[in-house]
Amino acid sequence: MYTIGIDIGTTNCKVCLFAIPSLELIHQHSFRTPKRVDGEHTDFNVHLIWDGIIHGITTITTVLNDAIQISAIAVASVGETGVLLDDNNNIIGPVLTWYDTRPKKQLEDIVSVINIEQLYEITGIPAHSNYSINKIKWLQDNISNGRSGRKWLCLAEYIAFKLSGMKYSEYSLASRTMALNIATMHWDEQLIKAAKLSTSLFNPLVQAGVAIGNVTPDIANLTGLSTKTRVTIAGHDHMCGSVAVGLNNEEQILNSTGTSEGLLVVTRTVNNTARFFRARVSNGIHVLPGHYSLYASLPSAGYAIEWFRNLFEIDMPAFLRMIETLCTEQDKLVLGALDGIFIPHLRGSGPPDRNTWSQALLYGFNDKSRPRDLLRFVFQGLCFELKNLLDLYEILTGKIYPVVNVIGAACKNPYWLQLKANILNREIVACHVSEAVSRGAAILAAKAVGVDIAHLCGIDKAQTQHYLPESKAVSHYQAIYTQVYKPLYEFKMRTEHFYNGANL
Repeated sequence: MYTIGIDIGTTNCKVCLFAIPSLELIHQHSFRTPKRVDGEHTDFNVHLIWDGIIHGITTITTVLNDAIQISAIAVASVGETGVLLDDNNNIIGPVLTWYDTRPKKQLEDIVSVINIEQLYEITGIPAHSNYSINKIKWLQDNISNGRSGRKWLCLAEYIAFKLSGMKYSEYSLASRTMALNIATMHWDEQLIKAAKLSTSLFNPLVQAGVAIGNVTPDIANLTGLSTKTRVTIAGHDHMCGSVAVGLNNEEQILNSTGTSEGLLVVTRTVNNTARFFRARVSNGIHVLPGHYSLYASLPSAGYAIEWFRNLFEIDMPAFLRMIETLCTEQDKLVLGALDGIFIPHLRGSGPPDRNTWSQALLYGFNDKSRPRDLLRFVFQGLCFELKNLLDLYEILTGKIYPVVNVIGAACKNPYWLQLKANILNREIVACHVSEAVSRGAAILAAKAVGVDIAHLCGIDKAQTQHYLPESKAVSHYQAIYTQVYKPLYEFKMRTEHFYNGANL
């Protein structure tokens, strides 16, 4: 038996075929996520995403040559982003990326009716323009036929609809809309009314891994799939990644890395008290039944590295050579020397002071600095940001996480992983899982056809690599963190609050 896991990410989309129960990756098709960029505004090109997914599925069925063995297909995606559909299921207006900040005014309008503390208590997430409800309002306010929108589907839900013809919303994605009551697990009528929207925009809710239908005959003819293939929504990509590595209790923490990076803890309760509100961390409904998530993301991780490469026009072979040089220099670290500081707020800041208007800061350059010095600052800055977030988690939860499990792009970068170990002063376990999000989606697809997935979640020790903190380096980076990074971070944030008219 086989299942397909689809991962619609910010940078890349993946369509992956896995054998069940071995979870061997049989075949994969990936492509750059198509976008339209207009100055500071960025939209997903959903039509081209759909074409790429259809091409990927067709490639898989051609290679397999026995599509009847593909029992189910599941779709995971970034959160917040979605499509507004009219009566004929046509997409209305642009599909704003999750990080696009155009709906700021729409958020202000909602907050004028329901204050941010009450919003957090209802939804479990800090008020932010990224969330879906603000995108819907922006489309209504700025697109000529925006008010003819009849249904909202998050990105993975839309692809699942295109495959099956069925419109459903999945809980982990719904909890990123700012329209779901996280305690009752229902759409919140009071909040939706405050946004001057209709509850009819939102669909019946379903748990990840529950079949919503079968592949339609048209899609079967187009791709070579069977009409017996079940379709399910896998949900939010970071949650799917946690399933792939077996993260299922409150003692574990996951560092999911990609275009952004975040820290994820699986919980049994919602943490929407005032303490968590002040820290601006996000609660969510997990893709595993009966579980919730505590999640906070840093908007720039892989994106900061991509920004560096574009800035200096460095191709991948040259970049990899630069990483090798940094590895050598890391072994010759001059302890006690002040290094540069990079605060990577290229797309705003994450918790504990989450703001779309926050700007990046670079300190420590001089006339002898080289591009690889800036790259070192970038990696260190990403790790200092992550340490700031980990410290926050441990204060909030009252737990110490001695081991940080890592999935995603960072697992291919030993320099970054050792730096994480030294700056976080934690054991880093790199989970070398091929396409973790797609794998998690494929596991949830297996659930949709009755497979007990308890024994599928998790990875073998042979698939992990451990990085331990080096005591001298830990002391070196701790001094920089407390004496330079934190004062600069706090000064920068105070200055930006003042500049943007916020209260100090």
